[in-house]
Amino acid sequence: MAAPLRIILADDEALARARLASLLSDLAGEIATEVVAEASNGEAALARAADTPADLILLDIQMPGLNGLEAARHIAAMPQPPGVVFVTAYDEHALRAFELRAVDYLLKPVRLDRLRDALDRVKPGAA
Repeated sequence: MAAPLRIILADDEALARARLASLLSDLAGEIATEVVAEASNGEAALARAADTPADLILLDIQMPGLNGLEAARHIAAMPQPPGVVFVTAYDEHALRAFELRAVDYLLKPVRLDRLRDALDRVKPGAA
């Protein structure tokens, strides 16, 4: 069995992080995942990406302090950055997100099938 995808959840809303964790749990029979860290703001997301080995960060855009787009810009400069999937209520940031090489861009409320598609893009051996 393949090692689980190591995921960081970064959202300033605890309920949003809990919802993502619940959706990941719902996918456990299909895609093995492990939430390795959580962050409630952009600075914490950047710190967790730096100090916690992860394959993927599910990153909100509108957060206090450093926003998700700026955090992603810094994360991309790391030696072995995790993939970034933006999870946001705002569609107007999509172009900028993909310029930052986002794996995917999910709109809240996140649907299970869209999260599955995003995770499929980062699984080992994914095209």
